[in-house]
Amino acid sequence: MRVTIADIARLAGVSKATVSRVLNGRPDVDQATQARIQEIMAETGYVPSARAVGLASGRSRTVGVLAPSLHTPWMPELLQGVADGLAPTGYGLLLHAAAGDGPALERFAASVRAHAVDGVLAVDPGEAVAELRELHDHGLPVVVVETGGRPSGLPSVGADYPGGGAGAADLLLAAGRLRIAMITGPAADGFGNACAEGFTDRLTGTGAVLRASHVTEADGSEQGGYDAVQRLLRARLFFDGLFVHGDAMAAGALRALYESGRQVPGEVAVVGLGDVAPAAYTSPPLTTVRVPWAELGAAAARDLVTRLDGGRPAAPAAPLATTLVVRGSTPPVGRIPGQRSRRVRAEQLPAIAVAAPFPEPVPER
Repeated sequence: MRVTIADIARLAGVSKATVSRVLNGRPDVDQATQARIQEIMAETGYVPSARAVGLASGRSRTVGVLAPSLHTPWMPELLQGVADGLAPTGYGLLLHAAAGDGPALERFAASVRAHAVDGVLAVDPGEAVAELRELHDHGLPVVVVETGGRPSGLPSVGADYPGGGAGAADLLLAAGRLRIAMITGPAADGFGNACAEGFTDRLTGTGAVLRASHVTEADGSEQGGYDAVQRLLRARLFFDGLFVHGDAMAAGALRALYESGRQVPGEVAVVGLGDVAPAAYTSPPLTTVRVPWAELGAAAARDLVTRLDGGRPAAPAAPLATTLVVRGSTPPVGRIPGQRSRRVRAEQLPAIAVAAPFPEPVPER
């Protein structure tokens, strides 16, 4: 049976509040009593809970993280960033995966009402945003990681998603690709939609063509990307550049192009979105727009802890920059053929990171 703070108080002959003051390092407990309580804790193997530690201060030292589905490819990287941002602060993390589910949101709200968390970090809160605004208005610190959807009106951090889409367009234009196709994610995908806005805006007036017939929606999976390219090919639609709103879908798209005999990047240059697995391991390796998911999570965690510890909230931070990671699915930067039709010089492309190739295997002796 787990030893509780009440057990420690009974064995030490003191109140639970006194034990809590010792746990919180308060100076108003005499040294003899403090030593006796600490000795009993060691003998019983007592492990203090966050609630016990916070009993005297009225705080749990825990941050509640509200996230959509954990199946989202970039979610593990973002959550790791949150954990890394909290690590040096002494705050714990309580994760709620809601995904718009009513009962899950109610369980989250119950933990807030029970003071199990001191503040909330919400990732793309969706349907929960109204409740979060109400909690924030009543004094609960809340920070949102915006993923390109409708602005929450709450303190937030985000990335330059339209800029990422514009960079993808610049790269295809620099490669002389003027007949563009695009595979979007589900209609509710704010991240992809924001990138698409920057992509299409950048194409305007360049001579490149993105017709409605060349835009097709998929479900975010490898199979969805594969099926989307199959639809474009069955419709006999010509395209020499392809922008895919997710690296998993782009992996499926590359497979479909390979099976059709289309050479990548010779006949079709392909750019993905996100820079998550399996981008570096496709054939050819996928050029993609890297979103700094871990940095977003860490920035949101630091902002929330500042608010929790009574610091002055920082001015709204500028969106974090996205980066083009150039791999084998687009022509190499600086050696792009089709000089006559290029609309953007390679040196004008924003924030390019050329991915290092895998090392050649060492032959056995």
